[in-house]
Amino acid sequence: MPDYDVTPNAVAANLAQLARDLAAITNGLEELEHNAVNRREDMTMAFSKAFLSSQGAVEARKHLAVVATHDERLAAETAEALVRGRRAQIASLKVRIDVGRSVGAVVRSEIDLERSR
Repeated sequence: MPDYDVTPNAVAANLAQLARDLAAITNGLEELEHNAVNRREDMTMAFSKAFLSSQGAVEARKHLAVVATHDERLAAETAEALVRGRRAQIASLKVRIDVGRSVGAVVRSEIDLERSR
């Protein structure tokens, strides 16, 4: 026996809540993506400035620029990780909605079967 309510009303209420959750999570995605782009560009500019202001061989200048832009790179990576995490949450909610639809179809089929007996 399932440990949750599988009545038509419960399935509909669950799907409605999942849809609200999906809308809430999706609303913040644009801001996270915007932030990730800005952080990546901040890192790119900082790297270029550090590279161009360094002296020495090209490889040495690259490594000096990497060291000098450590904080910017971490900020960019963190921002991109937040976007990936949010997209994973969205995908998970979409799967849960699909499962809820399937459960709803089964409940309707069982109701129809009971009516035909």
